[in-house]
Amino acid sequence: MESTSFVKMRLMFEDGKEPYFEDITSLFHDLELLYDFSLLLYADAYDTYRFSQYFWFRGGKSIKAEHKLRALRIVKESPLTVELLAAMLSPEAIWAFVQIIQKISSWPLERQKLKLEVEGVRLENYIRSCRGREAKIDLDDRLLEREAELTLDRLLKRFEKNPIKLREMDLTSEDDGNTSERNDSEHRE
Repeated sequence: MESTSFVKMRLMFEDGKEPYFEDITSLFHDLELLYDFSLLLYADAYDTYRFSQYFWFRGGKSIKAEHKLRALRIVKESPLTVELLAAMLSPEAIWAFVQIIQKISSWPLERQKLKLEVEGVRLENYIRSCRGREAKIDLDDRLLEREAELTLDRLLKRFEKNPIKLREMDLTSEDDGNTSERNDSEHRE
């Protein structure tokens, strides 16, 4: 059985004692949009996708089920913690996701730590896959090439307007030989 490579993302937010439900749901929706944006921008499977107003609609992106972002755990305590699982379809897409999060001016993160974690995940994936493909990317060039600058600007503004701010983000890689088992059972560390 072939093993699938995943990236586990743990995000911890500063959210106040009783955040508005609307702010939480908006945050979750925007995280999904950001992941989809990164995937559409870099994954070979979506290289013909053209960014338009349909990007903002639930069914406007046609992301394959096995590529969708999965929720492992959501804890609404202080702090709000979200654990997500993304298939390592494209290390460049994961790197773009992190780079874009770092561009959100209202989210002061430990950028060097995140960069090292992403590099570690990319290196592990590169060693596993032995594709020989250079994983170095330039986000600005890709945005121009795919005509996606306005979409990114709008995404950034959505995050900056939300009062819930990211405080910490951790990335780890993991293998899973049976993704359907993961979807049916609770995953705990």
